[in-house]
Amino acid sequence: MKMDYKKLTEDLIKTKEAAKEAVRGEDGGTANLDSMTIALPGAREEKVIQAVKDAGLYTRGRRQWIGTRYFISIPVAAQGNDRCRQVEAMCKVMREAGYDVLMYEQAD
Repeated sequence: MKMDYKKLTEDLIKTKEAAKEAVRGEDGGTANLDSMTIALPGAREEKVIQAVKDAGLYTRGRRQWIGTRYFISIPVAAQGNDRCRQVEAMCKVMREAGYDVLMYEQAD
């Protein structure tokens, strides 16, 4: 299946908005490095990075974690509960859009 980078950008914009809505200003709990990960087999790395950037999000590129995945950071700086809520919201939106996403969870 050919990757639709325009749709990826549009879906990531929706993801970013959902993450922002999940922020409650209560960032207690365990400091963490939680992130959304997405598998995009056959996608061109530079185009994925650009799609993520165009959506106002950040990825360093492909990484090996349960296969090849892109780790995408949250849009609103947080380190505890607000970070976790953002990642959960991001994963929900992308999963509903049909992407293979997983939540990476790591306590700092």
